[in-house]
Parts: sequence; structure tokens; C-alpha cells
Amino acid sequence: MKHSSHASRLLALFCACARLRSQALNTLALIESMCDVLVETGNYSVAAIRLSQAHAETQDPPRALKVARGHPPLLWSELAHLKEFALSLPLACEEEDHGLLWVTRTDAAFEEPERQALAALAADIAFSAKALRARNQQRRLDDKVRQLSRALDSSCNGVMITSSTQLDHPIVYVNPAFERITGYNASEVIGQSGRFLVRDDLAQKGLNEIRAALRNQQEAHAVLRNYRKDGQLFWNELSIAPVRDEHGEMTTHFVSIINDVSERIAYEQQLEYHATHDVLTGLANRNLLKDRVDQAILLARQSEKLVGVLLLDLDRFKLINDGFGHIPADNLLKIVAERLAHCVRDTDTVARLGGDEFVVVLGNIDEADSVASVAAKIQRQLSAPLIIEGKEVFVTASIGIAMYPRDGIHGENLLRNADMAMYRVKEHGRNNYRFYAPEMTHMALDRLDMEGNLRRALERDEITVYYQPIVSLKTGAIIGAEALARWNHPRIGMIHPPEFIPLAEETGLIIPLGERILRLVCTQLAAWRNSGMPELQVALNISARQFRQNNLCDLLRQLLDETGLKGDAIEFELTESMVMHDVENAITMLRELKDLGIALALDDFGTGYSSLAYLKRLPIDALKIDRSFVRDIDQQADDAAIAHAVIAMAHTMELRVIAEGVENHEQLELLRKFGCDDFQGFLFSRPVPAEEFSLLVLNGKTLADIGTKP
Repeated sequence: MKHSSHASRLLALFCACARLRSQALNTLALIESMCDVLVETGNYSVAAIRLSQAHAETQDPPRALKVARGHPPLLWSELAHLKEFALSLPLACEEEDHGLLWVTRTDAAFEEPERQALAALAADIAFSAKALRARNQQRRLDDKVRQLSRALDSSCNGVMITSSTQLDHPIVYVNPAFERITGYNASEVIGQSGRFLVRDDLAQKGLNEIRAALRNQQEAHAVLRNYRKDGQLFWNELSIAPVRDEHGEMTTHFVSIINDVSERIAYEQQLEYHATHDVLTGLANRNLLKDRVDQAILLARQSEKLVGVLLLDLDRFKLINDGFGHIPADNLLKIVAERLAHCVRDTDTVARLGGDEFVVVLGNIDEADSVASVAAKIQRQLSAPLIIEGKEVFVTASIGIAMYPRDGIHGENLLRNADMAMYRVKEHGRNNYRFYAPEMTHMALDRLDMEGNLRRALERDEITVYYQPIVSLKTGAIIGAEALARWNHPRIGMIHPPEFIPLAEETGLIIPLGERILRLVCTQLAAWRNSGMPELQVALNISARQFRQNNLCDLLRQLLDETGLKGDAIEFELTESMVMHDVENAITMLRELKDLGIALALDDFGTGYSSLAYLKRLPIDALKIDRSFVRDIDQQADDAAIAHAVIAMAHTMELRVIAEGVENHEQLELLRKFGCDDFQGFLFSRPVPAEEFSLLVLNGKTLADIGTKP
């Protein structure tokens, strides 16, 4: 009866354990439930299970301890000291130790059948714990695989996995991003070598890096030109990495990450293009030009050839720019660039340095005559008329030429010497070409010396003002003067405006020079007024740079306040091109000057590109007929007709007319006949210092004194 009771208890114990094994989620839950069953169903006073570290699912080995109801609480460390019948059994499975089972009872020792049954139960717990671990590991692995699959599917980068153990590394997997980027479906590429994306474009540096990485089973990175299914090129930033087996010994696959960087490459190429090319014309810029010249010199040195560097500057481009405005002038520069490109070979270089300055580099030249032929061809190409704003415009260029190795062995020297030669062309009439000669260097140094002297002249008060009388044809009396700058050089003597005004314009010294002249004139006018001379009006030429100064009106206001003059004591002479450059802003500036009382005259009328429609909007007081029309007025019927028409038109617009450059009585009589108001010129007086001019006024010199009646 006793054995039957033990057997029933053990059978119930095994049944309960079997049920719990199927329900346990992990090893800790398993051993905890087993301890509960051993105490509650097996009627043991204490049950304890501990799993070994080697087979634990967590860093700390799971263990469980259960005591029967009414039994004093117990710690693991107290198990060995219990005064009860105890049985300790290993959790063994397939000759592996998975832990320990410990049970105690108080009524009797453990008999052999019970020992064998509990040993079987211990083995069953070990097997169940091992199975749970394996199942949970597989579940975690499956979860990772699913997560990885979802990550690959949702990645914006293409992923391609290829086999490393098969010939040609066939593709075994591609993700949706790969399909989207390349246009190929997975079914079309599985089993193929990844090389198909390159097609026949095999001359790529990055391919060697990828091949070496595959061969050496290493990581690699390269940017390649790849091609979509429809043949469209895209730039692929490719990264590959080897995938090794679980032992880390053999590479089984390669993972390739495909990133379409076409937009980035296009942007980088655009930046590089703008860094090396002129934005307006598309020609090489200064940066690329230096590299091209250096390359041409290197090739010429190796082949014992010549290099020609032509630097050309468009003649009088400023008139076109001022007359038509920036946009038409820019269009003209584009046409010039196209014509220059047609004059040279594909291997030559045409560059734009800025403004209206271009450079042509001719490499692999046998003789200088070949360069001269190209220069002549350029002049012929440029001589063809251009239509700008509906008007026919002719463009010419001054070309300076320097030859390697005769004129320099470095690009910088060649450009500098070509520039000197170009300036010599401009000084001798423009629209020509000239080869560099060593003596030009000394002339350039003289120019630099002149600039330094001009700066010092402003500091040392070497700038003075001469006055040329302006005479009324009606009364014959002096009514004013034109102020003309002179440079009283301590060594050279008196230097006239054409010799230093262009240099002042080019270097920016025209601003302080103009301010100095204006101050001298205001001071002199105040001195004449204080000395009792009649009130006169003095005309001053104003440069384009001065006219565009934001503080011009402030400067005038300050000078008028300092000298006590009224604004009408001064007349500004402005050129047509200066005003027509930006008509709206010019009108605003002219009105501000008029508000100060300043008189305004349009100088050199008839030589620019002005429009009568704009002319009537300008708040001007007078027109000055250019001396080029007055010079031959008594000999050329056309010039006489132009002068007559200008005077008539001006009077219709209620403008005063002053003729410049009157040198003989015949000119004067024609101007009087046409109704001209005033004149100036050598016939009456050359420009004279302030002291002589005041004597002319005080002595009352008139037209009668030169044999002409008013």
C-alpha cells in the first residue's frame, strides 16, 4: 500500500512536470514551476534547481528554491546544513552538465526507485531547459532576421548580397531600393554577376579598388559610373564588405551598399566648372588658364616647340557698355567669345580674364608667324559688324603677343609681357597686334613710376587748375570759364590732362583728384568774389566714377558752405555715355545737383549713344558741341549741318549751346550764323592760370580785341 502511494505520487509528479514543460516560456519559468510541483505534488519539504553558467540564457545563471508550507524560510547557502533527508542530482543531458536538482524530505530516506525516478526527472528538466534555450535562441535569431529584412526592405540605399564561394560572385539578394535605383527587378538580377551595372564602361579607376577588395576579401569604397536598365547613367557610391561564417574564418558573401549620388556629383561638377570657367562666356577663367599655359609650356619643352600667348582687349568697350547698358554689352562679349573660339584649334585655349580682356594660348607652334596669322584672323573675325539693340556696332581689339621661350619660361611672365605689348598697341592707335619686345618692360616701369608720382602729387599739392574763358557770342564778353587740371611735376614740368587723367581713371585716383580740383575751384571762386571780380560761372568736367559717388552731393554742399558760394557758380559737364549708362539713377542724381543750384551741361554732344527721348527728360541747362564737329565746320558741309541741327534742337528745348575748340574766325562766324550762344577756344584764349584769367576779366577782354564784333 505504501509503494502504491509512492508510485501514485511520482506518476502525478511526472504528469504535472510534463504539462509545465510545454507551457514554460523560458528556463527560469521552467525551474520555478518545477520547484513548485516538487513541493506541492511531490510532497518534498524543499526543492531547489540551479542551472549552470555555460547553459544559462542570461549572464546570471537562473536558480529557483521552494519550501513546503509550514517549513521555515530558507536560503541557498543553508541547503547544505539542513537536518533532513536530502538528494542532490545533476541535470545531465547528452553527457553535458546543465545544473543541479536538490530535494529534501523529513519522513524517510530516499529509496532507489524514487532516486531513479527523480534522476529521470532531472534529465528531463535538463533536456527541457536545453530545448527551451535552443527554441528561444532560434526565436531571437528569427526576430533578428525579420528585423534585418524589414530594415533592408525599408532602406533608401540599395543593398546587393553576392556569393563569395561561387565563380563571378553571383547575386543572391537585392532589396527594393536596388530595384528602384537600377530599374531591374530582383528576378532579373539574381544569379548574375554585379558587373552588369558597369556595362562596357570599364576604364574607371574605382573598379580596380573593388576588384582588389573582392580578391583580398576586404572592405572597399568607390564612386562608379553605373547604368540603369534603360541605359541612363547614374553615379553609384559603392561600399562593399565581406561577410564571414560563424567562426570568422571564411568569407561566404559580400554585402554591397549602393547609393545614388548623381545629384551630388552633378553639383560638385558644376562647382568645379564654375571654379575653372567664366560664368558669362563659358570660356576658361584665370584659374584654368594658368593650368593650360603650364601644360602648353611643358609639352613645348618636351617637343622643342613654341607657345604663343595672345592677350587682347576690346577697344573702346566702355563706350558700348556705358551707351547700351550691361546686358547688351554682356551679349556682345558672348559673341566675341564665340568668334575667338572659331579662330583656334580644339587643342588651344581661349580664356576670359574679366571685363573685356581675353587670352588665347596657342601650343605646339613651330614659328612665330603662325601666331601672327591667328592674331590677324582674330581681327578679321571681330571686324564683322554686330547688331546690338537694333544698332550695327563694330568691335576691334588690341592684341599683345608673348612667345615661349623667347619672352618667358613661365606662364606668369608670358601674360605680363603680352599685357605690356597690348598696351603699346593701344598707345599707338589700337586695332592691331604687336609682339613683346624687351624695351617694353622699361616703358611699363615708367608707367608704374607715373602712378606713384601721381599719388605723391596729390599729397604734395602739385595739382593746379587752369581756366579757359567762355565767351558770349551775343555780348562778346567773358561770362565764365572751364576749369582744366594741370600737374606741375617738379622735374618734368607742366603735364596736361590726356597724359594723366586716363591713368587716374584706371587706378581710382580720379576720386581724390576730382575732389582736389573741385575744392581748388570753389576756393578760387570765393577769392575772386571777395576781390570784387564779377560773378562768373566755372564749368568742371566730372568723371563717371565721381558721378556715381554716393557722397558727391554731400561734398558739394560742404564746399559751398565753407566758401559761401551759391550753387549756380558751378557748372558740371557730363558726357552722354555717363548719363545714358543708367538713365533713371542719373536723372535722380542730376535732380539732387539741381536742388543745390548746380548748373548742368552735356559735354561732347553727338559722340555717344544718347536718345532724344531721354535727353528731354534730363534736367540740363546747356549742350556743348564737341570740338570734333567744330574743327571742320568751315570745310565739311556734314559737320556744319550737324552743328546747325544741334543748335536748333537745343534752342527748341530751351538749352544754351556752347561750342568747344573754336580756333579761327570762319568757325566763329558760322557758329554765330547758326545761333550758337557761347564758345571757347584758342581763337580767344588758351587755358591760363588763375592769375592770368583774372587779368583777362579785369581788363575787360572781348571779341573786339581779337578783331571780331559781337
